[in-house]
Amino acid sequence: MKPIKRGTGVTDSERYLARVAEKTFLNLWSYPNTFIEKKLRGQGDGKELCDLLVVFGDDVLVFSDKEIEFQPHSDIFIAWNRWYRAAVQKSVAQIHGAERFLRDHQEKIFLDKGCTEPFPITLPNPEEMRFHGVSVAIGAEDAARRYWGGDDGTLIIADTSTLGEPGIGLPFSVGDPNPGKSFVHVFDRTSLDALFTEFDTVADLVEYLSHRAAVIRDGSIVAAHSEKDMIATYLQNEDEQGNHSFGLPMRAPNQVLSIAEGLYEIFQKRPEYKAGKEADAVSYTWDKLITQFTGHVLAGSSVKITHDNPSAALAEPALRFMAAEPRVRRRVLSQAFLEALSKSAELNQDRYARVVLPGDDVSSKVAYIFLILKYPSFLDDKGGYDQYRRARVTILETYGYAILQDHRSIETVVGIAIDGHDPSTEYKGGSEDLMALQVGNWNEELEAEITQRRSELEILNSGQMRYNSVSAQQFPSPQTFPAKETRQQRRARERREAKEKRLSDS
Repeated sequence: MKPIKRGTGVTDSERYLARVAEKTFLNLWSYPNTFIEKKLRGQGDGKELCDLLVVFGDDVLVFSDKEIEFQPHSDIFIAWNRWYRAAVQKSVAQIHGAERFLRDHQEKIFLDKGCTEPFPITLPNPEEMRFHGVSVAIGAEDAARRYWGGDDGTLIIADTSTLGEPGIGLPFSVGDPNPGKSFVHVFDRTSLDALFTEFDTVADLVEYLSHRAAVIRDGSIVAAHSEKDMIATYLQNEDEQGNHSFGLPMRAPNQVLSIAEGLYEIFQKRPEYKAGKEADAVSYTWDKLITQFTGHVLAGSSVKITHDNPSAALAEPALRFMAAEPRVRRRVLSQAFLEALSKSAELNQDRYARVVLPGDDVSSKVAYIFLILKYPSFLDDKGGYDQYRRARVTILETYGYAILQDHRSIETVVGIAIDGHDPSTEYKGGSEDLMALQVGNWNEELEAEITQRRSELEILNSGQMRYNSVSAQQFPSPQTFPAKETRQQRRARERREAKEKRLSDS
């Protein structure tokens, strides 16, 4: 399997963008500094497509980063218009140009300037593509700070459709930069930091960007002091299923929403917000598990187990199911995975498996199976570790089909298998297997085959396996996550408990 060489960004600003994007989109789906083949008679280098390209299923995100110094002028409108054209309009034009190329010339996108490394992820059908443009405009922070006051110097969000030149409104305000084409979001560094802090999964970020584009383009939001306040408004409007929105009621004509200043700071101080962040801590186990697999794909170190040779195109769909999980779901999936590891070690069984079904409160149709299988020493003379890997894949696959057979509402089963470590024996291997299974139509032949395999391998038969469904709340009750004691609080509690014990003894 050939390694995938990703770019890292050229300027400091591009490198920063690459780092924060990789945290959110993860390394297999985010590619800094991609290029298009535009050579003349086969000569010359390719032309840069964008500063960052993210392809995740049907969602395609194009980032253009412009760092332009703000030049003062006695007329602030002149100074603003000049900076806006250089930093925002050129960025937006690049994004729309990239969109045309992504729809019309998908085979001519490369990872390197010499156009020798084809883009490794399959691009979506142009008709099904969900395009998200993001312009990162940096350089006006100090000027904005002087103009608006305050500490962060962020750009405000305002309806720019009726002010001056299309897309250009009041100084240091952004909105819909080109209403006649695909929506492009405009962020400065402060806005981008807040964005990636609160939405650090593909699912959560894309959902927010979609809602944001809709309310800005249709004029529902007339003004917001900052992106942070936009985010606070969105996160605090949550329905019973956990879906967020900007919470706009049915509006009369010309009725709009103005988002007040300071909402984000107030939101961060709420105990529910702090409890949610604490609950998120375990969820990053899921991120690490994904990158453990993607690291092998990028390094070209994935090995052939069954009939197909490993490739990014084959591995990416299964990994995408895992990476498509929002942050809240990653909490419960991480906890389930860690509990499977702990239980396996506690029971010291040769084989341990845990099935996780989607909860009733989510629309997901994806189930997971975690399989921990020990390497049996008797295989040392019968095929060794390679034979063990093949057997483990067969067992994992059978578990997956068994889940689909028992739960016809489940559309996809993602299976993850790892070595079981018996400390009393010499440890062999250290590998993981991943697969995604789907069944379009069950027929008698497939039913019989899976039933036979389940019987032979003793998989999910006679009630031996308990199914688990899991769900979580994004902003749980703070009582669920009590505040950590300070040293002074602990000492006071110990003195109080000691006093109560003396009284009870007397």
